[in-house]
Amino acid sequence: MEIKFKVWLEKDGEVLVGNGKVGLLKVIDELGSIQKAAERKGMSYRHAWGMIQKIEKRTGFKFVETQVGGKEGGSARLTPRGKEFLNQYETFRSGLDETIGRRFKAAFKK
Repeated sequence: MEIKFKVWLEKDGEVLVGNGKVGLLKVIDELGSIQKAAERKGMSYRHAWGMIQKIEKRTGFKFVETQVGGKEGGSARLTPRGKEFLNQYETFRSGLDETIGRRFKAAFKK
């Protein structure tokens, strides 16, 4: 038996981020492209861009900087504040995994 759980952050009853949105943002930063990140995550560019806009609107700051055009197309990367937020989320989330795992094991020893 194992424990499974989902965690997300809300503000005023609206979802800011959870593991799915955080995963998308991490892949955007890794690949430097919203389009490529969307493809890797199995979603359309439009859906990915909509997620980014919702995150930015609800947090009140930019997460992703984009550059349009050029010979090889545009690019995207996380803003410094976006990276800081993701680091905070991952620090919180990592500690939560460990805590819940310990509590689960203690409660279901047998």
